[in-house]
Amino acid sequence: MARIRYAEESVAFERRLAEHLAENEAVTEEFRTMARAAWDRARQQYPRALATFGSENPSMPGTSRPALQQVLRTGNLSELVTFLFQGISSDLVPEMLGGREDPNPEIEQERPSRRQAQGRAELERLAAQLNLDDTLSVAEKQVALARATREHTVQRDPDDVRPPLSRAERPFAVNDLGLTWMPASSVYDLAMNIGLQEASEDTGGLVLTGTAGSTYRFLVHAARMRDQWGIDLDLGLIRAGMIPMSLSAGHHSFHEVMRGAQLALDSVPAGMIRRRATRTTGAATGTSTRSPSRSCATASPGTASSPTSTSGPCST
Repeated sequence: MARIRYAEESVAFERRLAEHLAENEAVTEEFRTMARAAWDRARQQYPRALATFGSENPSMPGTSRPALQQVLRTGNLSELVTFLFQGISSDLVPEMLGGREDPNPEIEQERPSRRQAQGRAELERLAAQLNLDDTLSVAEKQVALARATREHTVQRDPDDVRPPLSRAERPFAVNDLGLTWMPASSVYDLAMNIGLQEASEDTGGLVLTGTAGSTYRFLVHAARMRDQWGIDLDLGLIRAGMIPMSLSAGHHSFHEVMRGAQLALDSVPAGMIRRRATRTTGAATGTSTRSPSRSCATASPGTASSPTSTSGPCST
């Protein structure tokens, strides 16, 4: 019972922390700085590839230049993280920084133990059955699949989302049934006998889907931007911003985000994360400096053959 209570209280604490960080101005502005740096460099090197930063998923409605420029000017943390996720996951940002980073061996070792969650498998079976049902129209199949998908999406009032959904996000993120976001934890789970599970049990860390690979990549490329472009990014704030983006949508736990961040900082040369300046922000779980010692999937039923999709920041 003590372990159950501990886990429940840990989840509650992590939720409160994520809500606080999601609207922290210093965190949001640091991601805006990172996004603008990537955009400005792409305008110089790959002007025809700017749409790469965009997406039609619930946190980045559109690929047009005006829509993306609006995100850079006024986008919330979710929109900015998605903007950067698209640029990093497509390898546009890595290419501008000298090429894709080497995969982290510890994260790679975990991945074979990531399995398809039972709920996801059930949705795919339902989609297959609906496709074979000639008694239903396409619209009826979509409604049936959307209703079945709903129990696996984020169970939260759209008006309670933090940061609040922007006017541009809402039409994509909300349907008649509620939020369309599907957590990575509804798509994947991890075998209980892997090292991460055992080590986390000893330290009290919660495990959902494994070490946050997106957080790893964000921190690696933020450090490379500092080193190669002279962008004075606060890596502690970048780490802090990955926490709400992973936790609020159920992609990763706090422990998984922090582990991904630590692996990133351990993998880059010390000179790339050496302190340039110090700022006390109170944004994370203590003082944030520019040299920390070292953190949005969607469900969008379209056709009965595609019950859900997991595409967005922090789902890896």
